[in-house]
Amino acid sequence: MNSTSPIGKQTILKKKFINATTYLIIAFVIFMVILYIFPLLYLINISLKTPKDFMMNPTSFTKSLINIENYITVFEKNNFLLFFFNSIWYTFTANIVTLSITALAAFVISRKYVKFSNFFYILFLMGIFLPDPLIPQFLLIRSLGLYNNPIGYILLRTNPGIIMLLMVGYYKTIPKEFDEAAALDGCGTVRYLWQILLPMSKPIFATSAILFSIGIWNDIIGQVIFLTSPKYYPILRALFTFIGQYGNNWPPLAAAVFLVALPVIVLFIFFQKHIISSMVASGLKG
Repeated sequence: MNSTSPIGKQTILKKKFINATTYLIIAFVIFMVILYIFPLLYLINISLKTPKDFMMNPTSFTKSLINIENYITVFEKNNFLLFFFNSIWYTFTANIVTLSITALAAFVISRKYVKFSNFFYILFLMGIFLPDPLIPQFLLIRSLGLYNNPIGYILLRTNPGIIMLLMVGYYKTIPKEFDEAAALDGCGTVRYLWQILLPMSKPIFATSAILFSIGIWNDIIGQVIFLTSPKYYPILRALFTFIGQYGNNWPPLAAAVFLVALPVIVLFIFFQKHIISSMVASGLKG
């Protein structure tokens, strides 16, 4: 085909347009990566500085990449490890309880195995848009004798929220014929849920665990209100120990912030391959 013909010119212009679009997308992705990575790298840079170096030039590059004195200070100060394991315990337990209950409810609602399933679905979704009722929760927990008790806090944070929306949409993509075939083969409900449905639910469980874990891990208001004893403090309370009346000790504080954010970053990296796939599947019939 002659490149000077109208069809040839259209083909060349189309290829140029595709190449230009591809370059723009690549440039945008690189820009977004830098935008998200730079604050983390800057935080690490500050955490490796000595207080003297930071006071002289806060924005300069650190003189030593192996200075871990600030991290040692973090672990030695005010029960940082105790607070760290407290947050892990709250996050892990609340995840297990919430995901288990939400998965069972979402499966039943998505299959319409109960009457008024759409009503219950809408009722769960309404909870996403309602504000956090701290005062009624406080009165309820105190009346139950669970105030300043990790069990009471975990029960309060057992909230399906947007996880119900994702799981219902995901289970709608699983054909109902699986349920019927399992019933014909004599497979009981518990066995079906454990051996068939649970393995197919790994992507949505991974996505839900990440979203829910971030909320629990960063929940400073709820943990301050409902857990007042120092032995129950979460990891975020450890950050307040680096804030004084006349100033902040920024390098150790940066090290502490990085250590607090590290578990969530690792969790996201570990489960990231499931996030897009499960969200796309949830949106197909959600």
